[in-house]
Amino acid sequence: MQIAKIVGNVVMACADPSAARSALYLCQPIDESGAEISDPVIAISPFGGGIGSKVVISTDGASARGYAGDPKSPLRNSIICILDEK
Repeated sequence: MQIAKIVGNVVMACADPSAARSALYLCQPIDESGAEISDPVIAISPFGGGIGSKVVISTDGASARGYAGDPKSPLRNSIICILDEK
């Protein structure tokens, strides 16, 4: 699991069917101070979320495939919660 910030929405002209029917976001992994720590990743989210939201992403693949409803989905990353900053 990793903390990240949503930096964009993902739109694909051609995608695996499991990705085409899902909300996908571009997420920038960050450390506890908010500094970027690696390259952005694409993550599926059943929760929605908006640009600038801090989230926790899972990289195990099982939750992403579960959210996509396809055990053979190529999706690997998923947003598992939105962090409350209050």
